[in-house]
Amino acid sequence: MRTDFARYESEGLDQEYRALLQGEIEAVNPDAGTPTAPMPADASRMALCGSQEGQKLVYEWERMGGFRTVLAGVQKDVAEIVREAGSNLRQRSFMERFVQSVPQSVEIALMDEFASGSPWSPPASSAEVDLFAATPAGKALVQLWGGEAAERVGILRKRAQRLVDSLDEDAAADLWAWLEDLDTHVITKIFGKLSNG
Repeated sequence: MRTDFARYESEGLDQEYRALLQGEIEAVNPDAGTPTAPMPADASRMALCGSQEGQKLVYEWERMGGFRTVLAGVQKDVAEIVREAGSNLRQRSFMERFVQSVPQSVEIALMDEFASGSPWSPPASSAEVDLFAATPAGKALVQLWGGEAAERVGILRKRAQRLVDSLDEDAAADLWAWLEDLDTHVITKIFGKLSNG
């Protein structure tokens, strides 16, 4: 840092140092800092490459337009969802509960789903929309979406199917259990993002 600042920045040591300082601040005051500050791309890549699913994701994102670019978009979407949890302390708690509640395969599948974008899907039937609206989050979204509800519910159903298809049975059960335990406004944010909201 003191002898070759250009190299210090080019090797990402400035980001590593900032992360260390942030960790020290948060250890003293858990409500300080920015819990949704994105992890540096190199650190994210290294963490993902610790598993075969993660390696595959990194490879696919490189082919989709570059790992850094795709990661930045996913981090932005995830940060918006996490901020729905409330204060910094609640955001940290939300992220910690997620890590404890689901295996890494679920985290990777969700990251991939956010990166993949909305698929084309036929509009949901009125019965499917009614079933979706039977939950508090579904009811709020159907009211918000109005005439677009069938299209958006169709997209959500398609994306849910893609997630289920990419996970084993236990991991899928963990994902749905985690999701059902969230506050309604957080679920609404997640579903809104996944339906192109």
